[in-house]
Amino acid sequence: MTLSSFFQHGARASLILVFFAFPMSVALANVGLLFTLIFWLLGCVWGSSLRDARQALSNRVAPPALALFAWVVVAALWSPADGGQIAGAVQKYSKFLMLPIFIGLLHDAATRRRCWQGFALAMLITLVVTWLNVWFDFSWTRTHNQGFGRDHTVFKDYIAQGIMMSFFSCICAYLALKSRTRWGTIAWGSASALAAISILFLSSGRTGYLAWFLSIFVFGLLVTMARSRTALVTTVSGALIVLAVAGGTSLALQERMTQAWNEVASTSGEVTSVGSRMAMIGFSLEQAQERPLLGHGTAAYPVLAKTHFVDPDWCSVVCVHPHNQFAFFLVEQGLIGLTLFAWFLLAIARQGWREEARRRALMLAFLTILVVSNMTHSSFWLSTENHFFILMTALLMAAARHREKS
Repeated sequence: MTLSSFFQHGARASLILVFFAFPMSVALANVGLLFTLIFWLLGCVWGSSLRDARQALSNRVAPPALALFAWVVVAALWSPADGGQIAGAVQKYSKFLMLPIFIGLLHDAATRRRCWQGFALAMLITLVVTWLNVWFDFSWTRTHNQGFGRDHTVFKDYIAQGIMMSFFSCICAYLALKSRTRWGTIAWGSASALAAISILFLSSGRTGYLAWFLSIFVFGLLVTMARSRTALVTTVSGALIVLAVAGGTSLALQERMTQAWNEVASTSGEVTSVGSRMAMIGFSLEQAQERPLLGHGTAAYPVLAKTHFVDPDWCSVVCVHPHNQFAFFLVEQGLIGLTLFAWFLLAIARQGWREEARRRALMLAFLTILVVSNMTHSSFWLSTENHFFILMTALLMAAARHREKS
């Protein structure tokens, strides 16, 4: 094995580790990312890493990702935040800069396959432990409340687990349709159903409920659109039936929806999940009106929020980030930053629409989860969700480029 080949294999093996690690451990995933970058940089000197990254720039998602990161850096010039806060924010968005590197490494079909397998294995472990946690208590899980209909978050917070499990459910549905054997179809279909039940009945994450329902609906709709009108009607009817059954039988879903309604109607002034989100959105829109085009600058939101939300209890929740990535970019990077983010999303959508029916369904289901998550959370600012959306974007888009070139 040549030195160039060694560095290339090292970078790809490290990236595979990242895909396996990030659903369970951010620390291990960051170690994997560090080794990925070290091997990649060494490959730039003694190999073809730089050439692969340059080729990745032709991928339709690379230009908006790089432009968005560049604008985040430029917007730091007029930020009221201090150097440490700005550096922290730039570091959080740095995976946009690394996206072409990931795509370049994922041009290799074997690496893509192993990354899919790594992520799937991590989610299978999460799914199995989630179900076991109904009856058995594990000291290392996030929750310790046995019983069906309760929250059984395993490694992450319930929002992160919900959105990742939603996509895993779609992946299993995709593999069930793609399987050439009856038993394969049954196995993957069962895994998809168990993942869905874990979201609806064994989690308290409302983002997960919405992400799963909309993503699996989009997936089913796009698959059946390519078949017949009868199949399309069946899909829509089935989705409504599933929604009705889940709403009528899932105590966790009922409690969380009732809680959301009560929080909207509440006038007590207490800090609540929905109430704080409404306050953050209102504040963000007010601040955006002051500097609509350029924004207040990278890392500006916490500085501005602390001058507005003077109650310590409220500020501990709402002064960190606005729980909405669209609002986050609008406040800090202005309409320019929000437009670049929309370009990034549009690039995924355009590529997804060019795919064959089943893969189109998978890519646009992923995009649905991305939009839902970023409407209720600052997903590209939070570590696990940032890993998930950037790495999965690279994995999906790298395969699309490979087929176009072949």
